[in-house]
Amino acid sequence: MAETALWNLIREVRTRAGLNPRELARQLKMSPAHLYQIEDEQSGALPSDETLRAIARVCCADLQERAAVTHSLLLARARLIVSPEVAAHLSPRGEENMPEEFQRRVQADLKGRSETEIRFLDAQLGFNGRLGLVAAGLAGLTKSEVRALAVALDQPVEDYLVAAGYLPDWMLPLVRKEEGEVGLFDALRNISGKALGELASVLPPAWMKLVQGLQAAKIEVGEKK
Repeated sequence: MAETALWNLIREVRTRAGLNPRELARQLKMSPAHLYQIEDEQSGALPSDETLRAIARVCCADLQERAAVTHSLLLARARLIVSPEVAAHLSPRGEENMPEEFQRRVQADLKGRSETEIRFLDAQLGFNGRLGLVAAGLAGLTKSEVRALAVALDQPVEDYLVAAGYLPDWMLPLVRKEEGEVGLFDALRNISGKALGELASVLPPAWMKLVQGLQAAKIEVGEKK
């Protein structure tokens, strides 16, 4: 879809939604003649970003699909208004996107929530509309944002950090603890600098590096509130 010309893409989105030009024009509160123009490459009409967002909003009920369609429409428009050299570097998927495993996890954890609830959560986290884009694979989150999202969704922070690529998966069994058990993070929490020095004198360098890595990971994961 990303390589399709804007005019054809608008028509494709409308057709998939089961709307004819008059029906879409009515919902967009524009004349059918205007819609015909922005679907006709020969007219030279270039719809605004807001019009493209409105088309995606009307044609896509699903939040993730809407985010993906909005991205594709805006990307197609951008290719028309920048130089060919710049257009060649425009990608349908930004480099800041999260791993697919993380996208699937977020989609699953958001399933069942209404669009209003998702928007409220997005605003509460200060994501500025990025939550739906993240789930659709069109935006990224920092480590601190991943932690905040996990807490907000009542999910294990370490699982989210692993899925997001911020924590090596081999460390997951070490940082996770079952109910009633003392996790390795808990055991390391009160180790003083002096004790670490004593450990360094008896542990092989590779093991000491592991201990230091676990302490660093503890800081990254943080405590779930």
